[in-house]
Amino acid sequence: MNLRFFGATGDTTGSCHLIETDQARVLLECGLYQGRREESYRRNRSFAFDPEKIDAVVQSHAHIDHSGKLPMLVRHGFVGRIHLTGGSADLAEILLLDSASIQLSDAQFLNRQRTRKTLSSSRARKHEWTRRENDPPYAARAELPQDEVLPLYLDEDVRDTLPLFSRQRYREWFDVARGVRARFHDAGHILGSAWIEVEVTERGRTQRIAFTGDYGRPGQPILRDPEPLLEADVYISESTYGARSHLPYAGMEKDLGDAVERLARRGTGRLLVPVFAVGRTQNILYTLARIFRTRNVGEVRIAVDSPLATKATRIVLSHKEYFDEEALAEFVRISSERQFAERLVFTESVDESKSLNRDPRPTIVLSASGMMESGRILHHLSFHVSRPDCEILVVGYQAASTLGRRLVTGAKEVNILGNRHYVRAQITPMLGFSAHADREGLLAALTPHAGRAKALYLIHGEDDQRAPLAKDLRERGFVRVECPEDAREFAL
Repeated sequence: MNLRFFGATGDTTGSCHLIETDQARVLLECGLYQGRREESYRRNRSFAFDPEKIDAVVQSHAHIDHSGKLPMLVRHGFVGRIHLTGGSADLAEILLLDSASIQLSDAQFLNRQRTRKTLSSSRARKHEWTRRENDPPYAARAELPQDEVLPLYLDEDVRDTLPLFSRQRYREWFDVARGVRARFHDAGHILGSAWIEVEVTERGRTQRIAFTGDYGRPGQPILRDPEPLLEADVYISESTYGARSHLPYAGMEKDLGDAVERLARRGTGRLLVPVFAVGRTQNILYTLARIFRTRNVGEVRIAVDSPLATKATRIVLSHKEYFDEEALAEFVRISSERQFAERLVFTESVDESKSLNRDPRPTIVLSASGMMESGRILHHLSFHVSRPDCEILVVGYQAASTLGRRLVTGAKEVNILGNRHYVRAQITPMLGFSAHADREGLLAALTPHAGRAKALYLIHGEDDQRAPLAKDLRERGFVRVECPEDAREFAL
């Protein structure tokens, strides 16, 4: 058996890992690299393996950095099964359709940009041209880009992908490929998320792999706590917060409530919360409902300005089988009280989104995307980031090179939608809302298996996080800890 890692090696995006035997080739996830537009397109536009030769995909959860290249895999010839939980399947459908829309709009944007640059360059050299009598000035003879940017995939590719979904239950074994079977365990990260147990039999020898996916943390709102990892020969673990500790959720609820009260005292302005449409939006809404019931926050409104987040919230509410007991009881209370619902609006149209910025009333705006690289949040930021009556809550991990990372690290000026803005808004990090396990959570999950495991591979973490975690885990007894940096082959 061989392992290869085609993404999330030294960063936190583009998760895609290959298990290869004499009889089978199975992918653990097939995610998009997310970051700056042109770099993302360059890194995502091809595969380092032949999609036609992949037998199956086993998917830990629906987030796009873990699932976003599935339609592209299908477009390039993959015809096998994609195994995932029911909750992940429902979320993946809306996320992949949204991703296809983004691929199309991004390709159109990049092509317009390249055309403008070429036309501008051509105008500067117009004396070199020979024009025909009736040619319009410049345009007809301009040298247009030869390498047109194409979408990675389209809606139709998503539609071709959905029939390949094979829905599986937690803790039930299912066949994946010849000599390979797997089962899901609740990872407590987002709705339907799983850590994956894989059993591989080759030449009469059986080995077991435990892959954390994105491993959750105890006490997270709405969802059950992650199930403990079981004994395995090989562990593949995320390391997003391998050197960082989260504040308890109780502290996060207090801090969020304090920010809401600051907005209420100002009596105007915004509390902007850039959120991931799946997971973070629903956790923040759940926490706000508790705050509005227990604290006096005045006439503050709440707007969820993301059609995708609205769809995801409906899906979450339709899958209460994933809820913990506290969340089930809380939703009964929320449903019976009108105070919170009367303050809450879900916007759909662009006009509704724009109207939020014209409204002077103090408003909490939850809008995607979580790393502030795309989506409607950019328009809210461009309108409010230079205003001192705005506070921006950073409630999730911000990858390197993103607008969110620049704001949280203290940038005084930022570029948003092509324009420079001075940062006068208050930037308040609240990373304790993360749905990832922190250093203590990862050590608690992995350390019990140090004595038996043959190897541990740390992925999905920037090196300043996974290197300290690797050191800690070696000291706790893992005899082999690897931090893959590229797609080289690891033999097991």
